[in-house]
Amino acid sequence: MGVLLGYLGLFYPTLIAAAVCFIVSLIKRSWKWMLASTILIYPGTWYLGAMPPFFWAGYIPLIPLALTIWLFLLTRKERGEVKG
Repeated sequence: MGVLLGYLGLFYPTLIAAAVCFIVSLIKRSWKWMLASTILIYPGTWYLGAMPPFFWAGYIPLIPLALTIWLFLLTRKERGEVKG
């Protein structure tokens, strides 16, 4: 991960792509876009979480992951796949 983000300089592009996917997922209410945001933000937070001042950064992907699950369940309920 250090080579991917540090040497290749992909930290900011993945962060921007994750933010764009996050915003699109909220607008469209799409769990697929939110999952893409979660996957894109994970390497950056893993990289930051290795530094002592930012040990809490490893927990940041849990927020979009929880929203992914919520949006997935919401779309299933709107389609009528879940009774209740």
